[in-house]
Amino acid sequence: MNKLSLSALALLMTLGLAACSSESDEGADFEKAGDNAAEMMDDAADSAEETYEEATGQDESAWGEMKEGAQEAADDVGDAANDAAESVGEAADEAGDAMEESYDEMTK
Repeated sequence: MNKLSLSALALLMTLGLAACSSESDEGADFEKAGDNAAEMMDDAADSAEETYEEATGQDESAWGEMKEGAQEAADDVGDAANDAAESVGEAADEAGDAMEESYDEMTK
């Protein structure tokens, strides 16, 4: 990568980290910042790939673009499902802990 690309990438990542917190009294949400930075990196990589393909005459056909888009959509859905399952698991663990604490308090 050339210096301009790296500088632009660093700027995008910095802006992504800075734009994560919606309220001034909240701390930085580093998980959201990481997701934003990863999304920006993916977008930058896709853009660079498209530019390279167009410059070298290796541009994909419409069918190839549709297949690539479908694969990316499937990956996004899979990631969202994994995140949801993880959240449900954490909530179930917290509920179980709360029930156990309540039982302990009632039986003392």
